[in-house]
Amino acid sequence: MQKIAKEDLPAILPTRGGRDTKLRVNLLQLAVGEGLFMTNEEWKRKNPPYKIVARIKKTHGFRYEYGLKGDGSGWLFRRIA
Repeated sequence: MQKIAKEDLPAILPTRGGRDTKLRVNLLQLAVGEGLFMTNEEWKRKNPPYKIVARIKKTHGFRYEYGLKGDGSGWLFRRIA
């Protein structure tokens, strides 16, 4: 277990279930210009990750550049707006 300071708590979004995946929570926490790499082993869902990116764009207005890494080992995401 890890104790979290009171001032750090609002910056951490919990995964609640339903549409909240670890990818969605981490994408929502990215600042403009930051990136995220997710390996293929981490993605266990039927739909591809870009479906989550599209849903975030529709509901929150955040925009991302994303795609498969050149060697095919996972997905790269970068927040652009």
